[in-house]
Amino acid sequence: MVRPHATRSHATMPMPLTIAATLVLLIVLSVLISYPGFKRDMQTAHDRVSGDSKILRTDKYTIEYSVKGDGIPVLLIHGAGGGIDQGFWMARTLLPLGDGFKLISVSRFGYLNSPIPPGASIKSQGAAYAALLDHLTIDSVVVVGGSAGGSSAMQFANDYPDRSQALVLISAVSMADHSLDDRPVRIRIIHLIQQSDYVYWVFTKLLQSTILELIGIPPDTYKSFTPEQKELAQAMLDNMHPFSRKYAGGFNDDVMIQNFDLTKSRISVPTLIVHAKDDTLVRYHHANHAHKNIKQSKLVLYDYGGHALLSQMENIRELTKTFISRNSKPGN
Repeated sequence: MVRPHATRSHATMPMPLTIAATLVLLIVLSVLISYPGFKRDMQTAHDRVSGDSKILRTDKYTIEYSVKGDGIPVLLIHGAGGGIDQGFWMARTLLPLGDGFKLISVSRFGYLNSPIPPGASIKSQGAAYAALLDHLTIDSVVVVGGSAGGSSAMQFANDYPDRSQALVLISAVSMADHSLDDRPVRIRIIHLIQQSDYVYWVFTKLLQSTILELIGIPPDTYKSFTPEQKELAQAMLDNMHPFSRKYAGGFNDDVMIQNFDLTKSRISVPTLIVHAKDDTLVRYHHANHAHKNIKQSKLVLYDYGGHALLSQMENIRELTKTFISRNSKPGN
């Protein structure tokens, strides 16, 4: 009688668990390898946004601002993910504002060192700009609003016509596209990514075209960028760091825009509206809406350029140079 050989039992991990464990290990290793670079970039970002800004405190508002240069005063109002740094990036990229201009960049409610005051609204944001001009003893300015900063730029021009020499709107939000309970999937994804400095940093380093598409620059438009334009796109993403100090402002923008009604506008200053038809973040019907409701407005639509309009920056620089020179006056 032949006895069967005894079989030795080998404890093996099920295949799905093996794959999961491997993925977890790879993620942990990736984080450990990349984290020192993330910390360096975050320190650079904190140093950048803490460099030369000042704080104005009134009985109603705390306003962070920075002023550069002398000459025609230009109030720079940034979009989502911004602050004083994005205002200056906008001026450097899309506006020919060098010598002969006094650039006044502000951080809007919820961004960097400008906290959200009780009852914050687009109207009160405009009033905060007026308070800042009082503090700086500036009578009137050229107002430039980009993206989500466009609505408060329009509000300021509406409420303070004597203090507004001209208005420039770049890819500007002019109305609410959705309710707070009905945000598009794109917006929900953006908000999710931006809640973590590290996650957003990973996207900007490894998935640049993906994050640019989410913020309104289509892949085909990005592929057409020159090397300089690609560098500016990366600088735009880098300037959004540290997002932990800007996220509250973006959420507050969604809240405030719900009560903004441009159809009641009384804006009377010369206005230039610039937008791209392939902007997938702020659709160009915002530009049409602004043009329809602002009497002295000129609308310039480009077929391509994306939300940041980098493909058209040379054209826009020339356009804004002519417009501002015709509708502004020296510093006051």
